[in-house]
This record gives sequence, structure tokens and C-alpha cells, in this order.
Amino acid sequence: MSNSILLPSGFTAYDFTAMAKKEKNPKNRIRLLAMANIKEGKTLKQVSDALKVHWKTIQTWLRNFRNLGINGLYTKTTRAKPSKLSKDITDWIVKFITMLSSSDVGGHITGKQLQSILIEEFGLKCCLKTIYNCLHRLKFSWISSRSKHPKSDKEIQELYKKFSKISKESVTA
Repeated sequence: MSNSILLPSGFTAYDFTAMAKKEKNPKNRIRLLAMANIKEGKTLKQVSDALKVHWKTIQTWLRNFRNLGINGLYTKTTRAKPSKLSKDITDWIVKFITMLSSSDVGGHITGKQLQSILIEEFGLKCCLKTIYNCLHRLKFSWISSRSKHPKSDKEIQELYKKFSKISKESVTA
């Protein structure tokens, strides 16, 4: 016969089944169901077999409940690492790339070149993947709009569009 489980104080006051039905996080739901089964008098082995979790894991959940209360059962949310590129730097990158793409001489820059510019301007050392992730987050991609040709003339382009539209209409009529 297995040893009885020493239940934490206030354990029986909770309705773990109702809490599990309302819980959205699946990990937390499994933990609450484990506690509901323990409250019904099942052993750690029976609960672990039913929920496909190792019995020592359930024991750890009980210990967390004992030490921290009901909040000890819930999983900790993991936060993403803060970006190495601050808001000021990302704003500068946006201005720099839009200025570069709208200039008359061309707007081509590689991630490696941008990385070296950031080292010169801000003394920021980061990997190339960080640069590309930042560019992706800022909605820049390697396929970008063409820069203006130095010899392009806006008026001539508009005239060409106008006459090509007129000639298409006369051909279809």
C-alpha cells in the first residue's frame, strides 16, 4: 500500500475541476486536473498514469502549491529577450534606409554593411541575425523598391504613361 499524500493547508478549499475547465493554458489545466485527482484521493502513481506525467513532477507541483499557494501551480510566462537594438537605433535605421532608397544615386545596402555602420555610429556589436531580424520586424526585406535613376525625368514618364494608355484604348476599340 502506498503512503498517503500530505496535502498542503487550504488544499481542499479549491474546486480544481472547475478551475481546469476555465483555464486556457494547457499546461496549467493539466496541473489543475492533477490536483483534482489528488483531492479525490488518488495516489501519485494513479494520477501520473492518468495524465501521462511522471509522479515526481506531480510531487513538485504539490511542493510549489505548499510553498506559494495556488499561484505556485501556474507556469511562469517566459518573456522574450529584450532587443539589443533600442527604439532610437531602430528609428535611425528606418530613416537611414528610407533616405537611402529615395536618393538619386541608389539604395542598395547589405546586412553586413548595415552592421558595420551600426558599429561605427553607435558602437553596437551584434550578430548579423539580429540585424536581419530587426529589418524583418521593421518590414524591410531584400526585395525593395527601385531607387530613382539619376537621369530619370518625372514629366517624360507621365507623358509616356498617358500616351501608352491612349494607344491601348485605340487598339481595343
